Amino acid sequence: MDRMEDSKALIKKAISTIHNLSSRGIDTGEVKSSVSYRDAKGGRIDVGEFKSAIYTLIEADDYLYRKAPHHKLDEEEAKEFCRLIFKCKRHLDKVLEGFGFKFQGEAKLRKDVLYIVSSKRLLRSLKSRMPEINVISTDGVLHPEDMKLIRPDINEKALKGISKKCEIVRREIRRLIEKLKPSEVVVIVDGKNRGDQLVYLRARELYGAKKMDIEDLDL
Repeated sequence: MDRMEDSKALIKKAISTIHNLSSRGIDTGEVKSSVSYRDAKGGRIDVGEFKSAIYTLIEADDYLYRKAPHHKLDEEEAKEFCRLIFKCKRHLDKVLEGFGFKFQGEAKLRKDVLYIVSSKRLLRSLKSRMPEINVISTDGVLHPEDMKLIRPDINEKALKGISKKCEIVRREIRRLIEKLKPSEVVVIVDGKNRGDQLVYLRARELYGAKKMDIEDLDL
């Protein structure tokens, strides 16, 4: 038997031994992983997602320079750094999906939910992603008092106009709730946008709304 055949025989014997030990419930000392690169199927690199992952890491890399040599982050810095890492992970997960891997995806939009957003731009993004979605844009705050928190110097004339607009939007939301009878009312919030936070707090008070972070949708 030459060396090649001898190697093949040893490999077959090792595989057979591992199989027998596993079937008897004996610990082989092998560290098992639910996901491995060995599970990859043939596929195509999603260049856009791959580049997005790299760009996001480059953005996160800035912390290495700004926080050298100890690299300690306060709570707000830690949240922003981890936000970038999670964002990078989502992009890489999508690259891996092109090779047969499956991961728990971002938050799913549902047909039985009424979504509230603060801008028409986000409304259009959601509609393009899910045409049948039930969504309404407040195009600003839900109550004029909330605008005072954003712009303390706002004049009374402008505030009256905002008050009328808020009333129309609240009336439309109530109409949609009565018509659609949604299982939930959810406000999609950009954590960096104070106006979004105020819309959510007001909607929670008025409609028992829940909150969804826009980052979880990866739009």
